[in-house]
Amino acid sequence: MNLKGVKNLIPYVVLFEVVAFSAVFFTVGYIFNREDPLFMKTYFSPTTVVSLVLSLYYGFAGGIPFLLLLSVLSTYIYGRLLIYELLWNLLIVMVAAEFRYYWLRRIRSSELEKEYLNEQIARIRKELFLIKLSHDQLEFNYIVKPYSLRGMIKELRDKLLRERKEKVLVRYFLSILSQNFHIYRASLYSYSDGEFRYVAGIGGSEGKLNREDPLVKVAVESEETHYLPPKALKRLNLNGGGFNYLAVVFASAEEEKYLLVIEDMLFVNLNEEILTYIYILLQYMLEDIVFARKVSPFYTDRENKCAFEFIREFYKMYELNKKVGIQSSLVVFRYENLRDDIRYEIEHAGRSLDMVCFVDDKKLILYLLPFTAPVNAKSFVDRMRDRFKEIEFVAMYEIEEPILEQLLRRVKA
Repeated sequence: MNLKGVKNLIPYVVLFEVVAFSAVFFTVGYIFNREDPLFMKTYFSPTTVVSLVLSLYYGFAGGIPFLLLLSVLSTYIYGRLLIYELLWNLLIVMVAAEFRYYWLRRIRSSELEKEYLNEQIARIRKELFLIKLSHDQLEFNYIVKPYSLRGMIKELRDKLLRERKEKVLVRYFLSILSQNFHIYRASLYSYSDGEFRYVAGIGGSEGKLNREDPLVKVAVESEETHYLPPKALKRLNLNGGGFNYLAVVFASAEEEKYLLVIEDMLFVNLNEEILTYIYILLQYMLEDIVFARKVSPFYTDRENKCAFEFIREFYKMYELNKKVGIQSSLVVFRYENLRDDIRYEIEHAGRSLDMVCFVDDKKLILYLLPFTAPVNAKSFVDRMRDRFKEIEFVAMYEIEEPILEQLLRRVKA
């Protein structure tokens, strides 16, 4: 049974547990207190405790069925409906269920904040790893082959802002790999529920994946990148073997999984360092494609005023607001002329989570303040006014729109 089927069974499981628990409670009451088996006439009725426990644990889904069972049984046992006692239990159910609702909402809000912060930490970790790789490449190979990961990722994202068709983006990605890493023949597949779907390829690849290839099997099972080292290739050439690919690169984002199979590439580039470069590029592309699918229904114009990272974080804040009501703010400043040093200071004046975007054609500065309500953002505005006399405060908005352009239309010229 899949996860969706399990979720559909949850209400029935809750109802079964409430009925079973109620049956045990009523049976115990009947055995030990036959004159008042439901304890409805006692000074402190245990039924209120049961109502409280079921409502705190299950919410209204547990408290209301118990109250209905209590009503039916009390009418049958006592010959009349005990309104006062039942209303008291109803009050307990309503208060406890409402408390549970707001408590779970607080927990959900905290979990989403933690998830977002973990994503930011993971992004920073990848950025630091990029810096390390770029430094190593600069130290050992930059003079011979001048390419950088940051430049290639920027190329991919610039293309993504203008073109959101998956096949076109994948072909562009493969062309970057071909130009920079001398990959002559490769194919990219999306992987879901044990099935592979051919997306695009270069070098005359026909899109027929050999699922029995040992590299493909181990990459899918471990969800990691694997390749054949040169020594293994030499032995295979001498003895023969069942390997069809030189390397298989695996990347995933949310529920999306991609598999890049490399059939032919420059021999000296078949090493762990180059494959790490390729993996990072593939991971970035996949994450950005997943994001582009979310925002594409909201965009009619493909001209974007801010960087890809700013637009992505803006949409995340909109999602958090929509899901659990976490407030974030966008602060808008205007400027006339800014020296480069002042511009640099403004860019780094916020917190580590804050992001800034300069809209030069409108002479606007946009500050994205995650997890900051407009009321709390006023102190940030005052601090910026005191520190930078070159800028003028224009407006402040709570992020309730999915795309930045909808908020920018409100800004007066």
